[in-house]
Amino acid sequence: MTDGVTRRQVLGGLVTVGAGSAATGAGTMAYFSDSENSTGNRISAGTLNLGFAESASFSFSTALAPGTEITDTVRLVSAGTISGSLDVDFDYVESDSAQNDADESASAVAENLTVVTLTYGETDLTDQITTDNPSPTLADLADNAHGSDETTQNDLVDLDDPGNSGTKFTIGLELAKSVGNSFQGDGVEITATFHLNQHDSQ
Repeated sequence: MTDGVTRRQVLGGLVTVGAGSAATGAGTMAYFSDSENSTGNRISAGTLNLGFAESASFSFSTALAPGTEITDTVRLVSAGTISGSLDVDFDYVESDSAQNDADESASAVAENLTVVTLTYGETDLTDQITTDNPSPTLADLADNAHGSDETTQNDLVDLDDPGNSGTKFTIGLELAKSVGNSFQGDGVEITATFHLNQHDSQ
């Protein structure tokens, strides 16, 4: 017998190594695993939805006399899924109930209609009207572009979202006592446009 390694011994060693590798692979395949699906995971954009709770129009008198006041209210409602910032823009055009010889312009009528009430909920908004007059007029309100940093300037800006239960917006106007007979039958049609924006900057 010699001290050297025989060919049969070398082959026996290789077979042993191969059997060990096969056993390792079989062990990896035996690990447990499981999986579950999470379904119905939707993402959607929110909504801004501004509306009126009742009438969308102010019911103003068509027979206003000098020194008398008209006041009416609309109730705004927000039915969207996200809150917004409310802006209001006013405009007016001539709307005469009868012709007279003088035929005062829409601007002249608006300049003689004093804003005596302007509220949103419990908040008085007359301090938002910039004017040199002792009391603000409809003409002042309609020319009251605010928010130079906003995309669209409006006459009243950055009011709270009216909410699902609604918030009242009230305006009261008084025809100046000083107007003469030339204003008989003259009037204006007022449009109030309410904008609900996502941000104050809009």
